[in-house]
Amino acid sequence: MALIRGMHRSVLAAAVVSCTAASTMAYADDATEQRIAQLERQVALLLSKLEQHEASVEVSTEFLDVNEARTMHEEMRPMSPNTKFTYGGFISLNALATNYSDGKPASPLIDDLLVPSLIPTGGDSSYSTTNIHAKQSRFLFGTETKTDAGVFSSRVELDFMIGGQGDERISNSYAARIRQAYVDWNYGSGSLLAGQAWSTFHDVSTLPYFVDFVGPAGTVFNRQAMVRWSTGNWQFAAENPRTRLNGVAHDDFNSSYMPDLVARYKTKTGNMNWSVAGILRTLSYDDRNTGMDDSAQGYGISGSGKYTLEGGHDIRMQLSYGDALGRYLGLNMFNDGYVDINGDVETFDQMGGYLAYRHLWSQAWESSIGYSYSAADNPSDVDSSSWAKEYHSFHANLKYKPAPGLWIGGEYIYASKELENGDKGDLDRIQMAVQYSFK
Repeated sequence: MALIRGMHRSVLAAAVVSCTAASTMAYADDATEQRIAQLERQVALLLSKLEQHEASVEVSTEFLDVNEARTMHEEMRPMSPNTKFTYGGFISLNALATNYSDGKPASPLIDDLLVPSLIPTGGDSSYSTTNIHAKQSRFLFGTETKTDAGVFSSRVELDFMIGGQGDERISNSYAARIRQAYVDWNYGSGSLLAGQAWSTFHDVSTLPYFVDFVGPAGTVFNRQAMVRWSTGNWQFAAENPRTRLNGVAHDDFNSSYMPDLVARYKTKTGNMNWSVAGILRTLSYDDRNTGMDDSAQGYGISGSGKYTLEGGHDIRMQLSYGDALGRYLGLNMFNDGYVDINGDVETFDQMGGYLAYRHLWSQAWESSIGYSYSAADNPSDVDSSSWAKEYHSFHANLKYKPAPGLWIGGEYIYASKELENGDKGDLDRIQMAVQYSFK
């Protein structure tokens, strides 16, 4: 660029010299004054064009530099032209005021969300607490790539629940945790998912629109690593096994060698979306302290549905039953099975379900109300007096949506727990929340 500038300035200098010579020769002739004025206008025009040309050269050079940098970036990190990126999530603030009828909970986790198994029982005094947190906030990132072999999509989803790294006195720091992380290969007639996702045994689409993080006590609720094949209305999966048994001092002795096998069928009939799922599990343990070990097979079935009414209101329901629902039901409200006096693994029947109604008052206002119940048929051949026998929960809320992505709401929650020996405990909770979703 400096060479170009030099060449143009040389041309300009020659023009100026010529003009000066002409003016000198014609100095004595007044008739040439018009010629001199004309030459001066031509020189001014040349100067203006030269400045414009130099600016054009600078802009062109800048574009050249940018294109060179972009080419180098693409060579270092090639980007597929067939890949689409997405991101989203929400910011959520929750304020929970809770009264426990039978004392302080053993874990503060229940102050963040309803964990039925943590409800205190058999206490002699009540306990109240208020908790305000933003750890439910969430972020997700996804990709979708079209190839000759099919469409590959991926998803990574994070939130900050159950990840304390600070304290509520000062920093309120919470570590990000993986909710979901998977790749899904859709090859036309079916798809294959590998990674961590919602369990195939859990129908997320029928969860009620409650303010609480999980919702009804008797819901199936689980995320874990798996390989899942989907085709048509069917899904089949092999999912991560984990056994927790009553009568074993340490559930670390889980030694399940078979994955949990799950199948689901889902369809729509009229205004009713419904599905049925079944699960087969191998429950096992290996106690290194006593040298005892055993395994047993268990099962579970679950049916769920959402019926849409005129006006957009809906009714949501779920009912689950089996002898090894265990950790899949209500955040592990019952254990998977137990070890009897001979060291053998045994199962016992458990059930849970809910019914919820969602009403749209207007485009901006809506409410949900629901009831949930769960129970276990605890065995009599071992001392099961301290085991959970049944749970109840009730939710009623009101939400206001003043703008797309934003809602403000409040919810009343009542939940109770009863042990086999008759000890009971319950909680009353008012939960307020503000949530803004972004895409």
